[in-house]
Amino acid sequence: MKMNGRIQLFPVLRLVLFLVVGIVLGEEFYSVVHVYVWFAALVVSFVIALFVRKHCVAQTVFIFVSMMSLGGYLAAYELSTLDVKLPKNEICYSAVIVSPPVISGKVVRCDMIVTDQHSPFKIRASIYRDNRAESIKAGYGVKAVSMIEKPENLAGSDFDYRRYMLYHGFVGTTFLYIDDWCGADVDLRKLSLIERTKIAALLLRNKLLDIFRSLGFEGQGYAVLAAMVLGERVTISDELNDDYSVSGAMHVLSLSGLHLGIIYAMLSLLFLGRRRLILTQVVVLCAIWTYVVIVGMPISAVRSAVMLTVYSFVCLLNREPMSLNALAVSAFVLLVCNPLNLYDVGFQMSFASVFFILVFYHPLYMLLPVKIRTTAVIKRIWQMSAVSIAAQAGVAPLVAFYFGRFSCYFLLTNFIVVPAATVILYGAVFVMFTGWLPLVQSWLCYLLAKVVNMMNSGVSFIASLPYASIEGIRLNIIQVIAIYVIMFSLYILFVHLRKMFWGFKLKT
Repeated sequence: MKMNGRIQLFPVLRLVLFLVVGIVLGEEFYSVVHVYVWFAALVVSFVIALFVRKHCVAQTVFIFVSMMSLGGYLAAYELSTLDVKLPKNEICYSAVIVSPPVISGKVVRCDMIVTDQHSPFKIRASIYRDNRAESIKAGYGVKAVSMIEKPENLAGSDFDYRRYMLYHGFVGTTFLYIDDWCGADVDLRKLSLIERTKIAALLLRNKLLDIFRSLGFEGQGYAVLAAMVLGERVTISDELNDDYSVSGAMHVLSLSGLHLGIIYAMLSLLFLGRRRLILTQVVVLCAIWTYVVIVGMPISAVRSAVMLTVYSFVCLLNREPMSLNALAVSAFVLLVCNPLNLYDVGFQMSFASVFFILVFYHPLYMLLPVKIRTTAVIKRIWQMSAVSIAAQAGVAPLVAFYFGRFSCYFLLTNFIVVPAATVILYGAVFVMFTGWLPLVQSWLCYLLAKVVNMMNSGVSFIASLPYASIEGIRLNIIQVIAIYVIMFSLYILFVHLRKMFWGFKLKT
């Protein structure tokens, strides 16, 4: 059968595109189109697709309509679950803290899930700062009396805070004074299995962070190590955080494909050449998913874990992995679990960077003449450069749109942070498993701290260079889409010109 273009090779990608369209429509027309309408459209279009299977074109159309209806239904249903009517007065409630508390001025901010109401819901709490508030940790239970209010936009601000909170699953916000709350044991039986697992993982992560502190890690070295290894970013100072942002190294602090790829390679090395054994892959994937749960299941890490899972099973079948399909499968899983993930900045940047790497890495790599690529050192340098350029091209419009910034020295930064990140992740694992050798563990801790501090110094130096970043960029969503369209148009033009050049060369 003749393929109708290369996109036919990626069937899951096409389905996800229509799922995304449906989610956007479901969110946009939530107040107009009821969730039951979307569900009816899903059932009808799916049934028609089954009955017209002898007509390929018609069946394809109705499959796409089914995916679009599924997206609309999921978005409308998710929004309906967040449409909780809050009491107008103070209420007494039990809640569990589900995020690392952040000290900000006179308050301690954290996310909570209220557990003893008719249906559990998520709120953001600001607790008046005192010694008791500073000692709370993720996974702790509290009993409180306060008024819970719907999130509101700040006057004079362009940032849509209400929409941001809604898309991250928050029903309301509250403020707790000193006498409004106390620590308590909380009944978690109303929470889903996933939420209870996350809370148990948060408690385990707290213990692992305590181990790093007990080993002598402190200051911003500890903060970066905690972010890179366990996804704990709240202790990073605003100054260092800004240095990582300006230099284009924020991806190192966000658990993503780089981190999970290193861990996957590390675990695979333990089994030597037995990577294709089913038991090996099951053990490795169980370890990967356990790690993802412990670090809080951030979207970028879940995306990477799903891709590694698909990749592993494809390898077991002795077939060539189709990476765009793996990426599409991970997007499908995340969007079906929570369609509002589509509006998360981390989701958008994670998928944009990987998509651009998969599409543009090979053409960029092939730009270097073969004679030069034969040198091992130059080959490695160019491979890293091609990956960095492709990833930056994918996220640059989004970074400019959300943060108004473009990092000019991102390529130089990656030559520092990527090797350092590899050493740090390997080193952290060795530190954790050498507790029975105190002297070896002490030396490893010393070396690991040196590498982290050197990376921080390198990032800060790059951020201090003249023209390290272009600030104050203002783009709207139409301009962002236009930039991506121009990029792909130039890519298609380049491919066609290259084909014409080689065709002309062969004829002559």
